[in-house]
Amino acid sequence: MLKASRSKGPWVQEWATVVSHDGQGDVYKLVLRAPEVARRAVAGQFVEVRCTAGRSLVVDPLLRRPFSICYVSGDTVCVIYRVVGRGTALLSSVGVGCEVDVMGPLGHSFPDPAVGTGRLVLVGGGLGIPPMVMAASRAVSVGRSVVAVVGARSAAYLAGLEELRATGVDVVVVTDDGSAGARGVVTGPLAAALADGAGEVWACGPEGMLQAVKELCAGAGVPCFVSVERHMACGFGACIGCTVPRADGPGYLKACQDGPVFAAEEVKLGGA
Repeated sequence: MLKASRSKGPWVQEWATVVSHDGQGDVYKLVLRAPEVARRAVAGQFVEVRCTAGRSLVVDPLLRRPFSICYVSGDTVCVIYRVVGRGTALLSSVGVGCEVDVMGPLGHSFPDPAVGTGRLVLVGGGLGIPPMVMAASRAVSVGRSVVAVVGARSAAYLAGLEELRATGVDVVVVTDDGSAGARGVVTGPLAAALADGAGEVWACGPEGMLQAVKELCAGAGVPCFVSVERHMACGFGACIGCTVPRADGPGYLKACQDGPVFAAEEVKLGGA
């Protein structure tokens, strides 16, 4: 198990300035100037963002929203999110130049890409694609051979695809309806990559997808790390609202504190 090579450092709370905020359909790309978060962030970690702007004492909605870090550039941090409820709808209206309250970076990262060997395969599904952007950048920066396999229901749900392509890694795209890339699911290209001698797999996406990835990697004897999607309301383990069942016995792990990245064999996924 390689979980010891994951990183988790001290987080900070800072007022971040909105540098850009653009939406296409219900998917938004938010870039924040957050120097301290940017300086500490490692691929696979996340931030907690208050959904309203300004330093008002009125806090509504009360809970922050967790977002995977898509990439860091200088003193800025990018997240890509989908509007799914009241909190993200409010956040989508926050304009350039506004300040938002951010906590991060939180959680355990993916492993240091310089530690692993062989070709690294990144697997992202839907909103599990954005965290693969920083993962790809970091792996490329240490000379690791990387291929990314990404999938979604349709082209409209391939959040972060262009940002991933901009890292320069090979990207294989599949969609359920064939509206982008090949028609199919990520397990097809992943099986081919494993047969071709992949050395390690990192994955993020819906839990059913993660379970399928875990099973393929276990069958091939290839180390696999999964970033689980949970609503991490507090971000530091107090609310116990993001638990994941342990694979090695009774009890649970906290996605925000013990994860969100786990060695695949640590956790039960998809009801398995």
